[in-house]
Amino acid sequence: MEAECKFRVTDAVETRIHLGRIGAVFQKIEKQCDTYLKHPSRDFRVTNEALRIREIDGNSFITYKGPKLAGPIKIRPEIELPMVAGTAGDWRKIWEHLGFVVALDVYKIREVYNLAYSGRFVTITLDHVETLGYFVEIERIIFGESEIQQAQEDIQFIGRLLELTEIESRSYLGLLLSKPSA
Repeated sequence: MEAECKFRVTDAVETRIHLGRIGAVFQKIEKQCDTYLKHPSRDFRVTNEALRIREIDGNSFITYKGPKLAGPIKIRPEIELPMVAGTAGDWRKIWEHLGFVVALDVYKIREVYNLAYSGRFVTITLDHVETLGYFVEIERIIFGESEIQQAQEDIQFIGRLLELTEIESRSYLGLLLSKPSA
């Protein structure tokens, strides 16, 4: 399962300084386009699920995110599989034939950092989401219910180390869909 928390960022430069101060190691920058799909007979907003195609610098992945568990940190099952290069459009056509509809495309530039924290591996991303601004996501993979509490504590503590105070519980998709039209 994935445990993650998203924070709004007011100063990306300051956040990068804090990332270096806590020992987070820069890995890469990715251009991402996430295409979210609506199920033909099930409302993912109600079931707290998501199905998306993620394109990263020419590589594509299909991701299913299951329902969230209760708590301050988002914890949910996630299954992500690579797609054969150049097939994302064909997969999208198959889903459309099955009744799926594109909900929205989310465009972002993601800076990926790794942090070793208390013997555990944590991924921290600084995202610039088109029309929304900057956010930090702190993520840790957990392998069983016994790790949930520790993952929540780790993520909240790292957020405090980064001086992040504004938790954003909505997804980028949810934020974009709730944004008034121009």
